[in-house]
Amino acid sequence: MNQRNFSITILTALAALSITGPGMADDKIVLNYNVRPPYIVEESDGSASGLTATPAANAFKAAGIAVTWAKAPPNRQLAMVQENKEKNCAIGWYKTEEREGFARFSKALYRDKPPVLLLNSTVKVKDGAKLDEVLSMPGIKVLIKEKFSYGHYIDTALAKIKPQTVVSNGTNTQMLQLVAAKSADLMFAAPEEANYLIEQSNTGKDKFIQFKTSDMPDGGERYLICSKNVPDEVMGKLNKAINFK
Repeated sequence: MNQRNFSITILTALAALSITGPGMADDKIVLNYNVRPPYIVEESDGSASGLTATPAANAFKAAGIAVTWAKAPPNRQLAMVQENKEKNCAIGWYKTEEREGFARFSKALYRDKPPVLLLNSTVKVKDGAKLDEVLSMPGIKVLIKEKFSYGHYIDTALAKIKPQTVVSNGTNTQMLQLVAAKSADLMFAAPEEANYLIEQSNTGKDKFIQFKTSDMPDGGERYLICSKNVPDEVMGKLNKAINFK
């Protein structure tokens, strides 16, 4: 073989390697999460456990599907699912009509308890108030997370009442600090994590009131959200392995 043909052979081999490299040779699902106790708690080996992470991990294990755990901010998780460049899944997302347009959803992993309002303690709300009544209070400022769904009931009320909103892309703890500083009057939280958030905010329990509106239904169901690159066969195996009822 002459030098020219040898060079062409080497280049051809390298090109083949680039096609069958890590993205194709390793067919694992990238399982994304962000730390959010008690839903998602980071473990020392880089995996996660918690109210939504444990059933997700158990489902992948029972289905015999290998995963690569990866920590990513929520907005980045959603972007990766929507971009559909890899086999990505993320833990604990609410299902919305918009998201169903670009993603696959598993069976539910967990259902939240009825959400609570975390109010700055200076805000006075009448006992037994409904959600619409709170959102209609004069001058009320509602803190919401960017590109976030609070479940059908709250999302619908926000769209209907259109209260003044303050939008944040910070963590829930950082958002609660904004409520303590009176940059906003209230935010929504699952009762499962409310006390944890108050403790982590380092602002004092006396700064907040946990208020449950009289009409608040059970919280939304949380799912695995996956890019459409994840095959139907894989989603089927996961659904068979998820035990939530």
